[in-house]
Amino acid sequence: MAHTARSVSFSGNAARVPTDAFDFEGFRGWCASDDFPESARPTFAEGEVFLDMSPESIETHNSVKTALIIDLGTLVRVEDLGRVYSDGALFTHEGAKLSTEPDGMFASWETLESGRLRSSPRKDGDPDGIELLGAPDVVIEVVSRSSVRKDNVVLRAAYARAGIPEYWLVDARGEAIAFQILRLESGTYVGAPSLSQSSRVFEREFRLERERNRVGEWSYRLRC
Repeated sequence: MAHTARSVSFSGNAARVPTDAFDFEGFRGWCASDDFPESARPTFAEGEVFLDMSPESIETHNSVKTALIIDLGTLVRVEDLGRVYSDGALFTHEGAKLSTEPDGMFASWETLESGRLRSSPRKDGDPDGIELLGAPDVVIEVVSRSSVRKDNVVLRAAYARAGIPEYWLVDARGEAIAFQILRLESGTYVGAPSLSQSSRVFEREFRLERERNRVGEWSYRLRC
């Protein structure tokens, strides 16, 4: 069944969306064009277009995302496991009709060498592409005020349809951090609500912790 965008959701400032961006290929073309607003974080999933243009919450989003990328990136680099991609990298799975910019991604060397995830060159021939095609081993999303439904419902279903083995979902807005490593089993994600989360991709357990720093703000640490 064809997936056609039926609605567009905005967070933050307004933006002009061309008519042809309301289908999957048109959306991808718009994201690669000079007309795309640089401040927008785009998603096409489950027949919907999302443009998140609101500033990130420092304490419960930006700081969390930064710590995850630094700590996971350090582990991956030290053990030479593959590549970590931070936010801003456009990821597309053509079969799932999904195109989005996760807060983070991990791809093992095996995944990259096999071509299960690969960089797509620009149409002008520039090899330094702006889109990753296929499926990484892990996607990471940090829930914000504007992304609750998108992260918990829409992307959860879309990432499962794309066959991504693990979905790391973090919500740090409450009194305690909600950190889940969701595993893909029989086409759907399952997880356990516990402090320590088990990753099959990395074959180890992870904990996401936080404490107040010397200026009273939250500092986060991914431990394994």
